[in-house]
Amino acid sequence: RKTKGGDKAMDKAAVERRFPCGEVEEYITNYKVVIIIMRLFYLALAMWAFWHSRHGDIWNHLMIDYIVIVFCLWRIHHQGDPVVYICNKGIVIRRKAADFFERIDMVWDVEKYYNYIPYGNIVGFTANWEEIHVANLNDGGLMIISVDLQFLRYADKMRLLSIIDDRGHKDD
Repeated sequence: RKTKGGDKAMDKAAVERRFPCGEVEEYITNYKVVIIIMRLFYLALAMWAFWHSRHGDIWNHLMIDYIVIVFCLWRIHHQGDPVVYICNKGIVIRRKAADFFERIDMVWDVEKYYNYIPYGNIVGFTANWEEIHVANLNDGGLMIISVDLQFLRYADKMRLLSIIDDRGHKDD
C-alpha cells in the first residue's frame, strides 16, 4: 500500500519532516477485516446512543449520549490509520497508549505516539506482536516499546520482518 498523503493521522510529508527516517516508501494498517468489524461495532454503538438520546429527558444523560456518538464517529474515522511507516532508514511505528490519560491525549496529538526506530536497532517483536524490542547501541541496553501490531495481516508481518532483516544488516 503506497501512501496517498493527507488522508491519515500522519501523512507521508509529516513523517518525513518529523523524523530522520528518509523517504517513506509505504505504510501498513490493521487487517481490513478488523477495520470493518471495528467500524461496524462503533457504528452500532453510535446508533444505540442516538436511539437512547431520543428516549431520554435528563440533560446530563443526553450529553453522555452525544459524547458517545462523537467518540464513535472519531473512532470510525481513525480505524484505518497507519500503525507502521516503512522508510529508507528505519520504521516509524505507533506505540500503544500506556493508560487512560494517554489514550485521551491521542485524540488531540496522535503524532506524539509515533516513534522512529532505525533498522539496525530493532532486535525483534514478541510472539503476540504487542511489543518491539529495540537495542540502544550507545550503552548496550534494551528498550521495550508496547505496540498494537497483533491485528496486521500475516503477510504484512512477514514482509515487515523481511525488510527489517534485510536492511538491518546492511552495515555488517
